[in-house]
Amino acid sequence: MRKSIVSKSIVSLIALIAILAFLSSTAAAASKVTLQPSSKSVYAGENITLNVVVTPDTQISGIQFDLEYDGSLFQAADVTEGNLFSQSGQKTFFSPGQTGNGRFSNIYGCVLGSSSVSTPETFATITLKANTGVQGTSQFYLKNVTISSSASKPVDVRLVNTGITISDSEAKKPRGLLGKLIEGILG
Repeated sequence: MRKSIVSKSIVSLIALIAILAFLSSTAAAASKVTLQPSSKSVYAGENITLNVVVTPDTQISGIQFDLEYDGSLFQAADVTEGNLFSQSGQKTFFSPGQTGNGRFSNIYGCVLGSSSVSTPETFATITLKANTGVQGTSQFYLKNVTISSSASKPVDVRLVNTGITISDSEAKKPRGLLGKLIEGILG
């Protein structure tokens, strides 16, 4: 009798562990939104692009986000739609949102109709201008990110933020005798 109780307890414990392992593996799945800069550094006064790449873990049909950064280092230049929702020829709707000092608000887009996508692609490309006369590193943070499934339900999201450093544009000028010669010739 005692052996039977111990056997049932062991089987129950193994079943519980298997259920917990399954639940933790399914909970770990999430659509990933990654900020991918064209470079991790830029000279003062130059433009840089920042792609917002979405890697869905399920069929999705819409996304919305805000972006925060150090407005004393960068200025907003442009926001354009990527190919995430139009990659299979679907019609889309895209809003570049509003810009403010150090913030993009309410950038969103979706597939029009009943289509959805699950292939990773760029949702939006943001062009920024590094302010002149400054140096430093700005972190770029995705905020208020919502991704809609094909059933119009929110999906779990994992964010990958980034940082970009501005270097002094004077540092890129050639130095020394050869540098002065080149600078004299080129002006």
